[in-house]
Amino acid sequence: MKCERHNCICTHTEGCEKGFIFTRYKDVKEILSNGEKKTIETWYDGVLFCSTCYPERAFIQRTSQSSEEMSQRLRERSSLKSTENYEKSEESKTRTL
Repeated sequence: MKCERHNCICTHTEGCEKGFIFTRYKDVKEILSNGEKKTIETWYDGVLFCSTCYPERAFIQRTSQSSEEMSQRLRERSSLKSTENYEKSEESKTRTL
C-alpha cells in the first residue's frame, strides 16, 4: 500500500506498507538460577520507518539508544516543537532596554 507522502519514490514493496516495515526482533537475557546459567529468548513484534518514505525518521530510529530517546527526538522534530524552539532561541537573543 502506498504511503501518505506526495511524490514518494518508494516502490512500497519488500515489506513497506504505508511507509512502515513490520518486523520481529529477539531479546536475549542470560540469568543465573541455582548456579545454572539459563538463556531466555523473548520475541517482539515491531515496526521500522521505511528509509525511502521517511528518511529522517528512519535515521532517528537507527541511531537512538532507547525507545525513550527515539520518542523524544521524534517529538522535537514536530512543527509545533520547531516553532517553540525557534521562539525560545529568539527570546534568548532579545534584551529589554
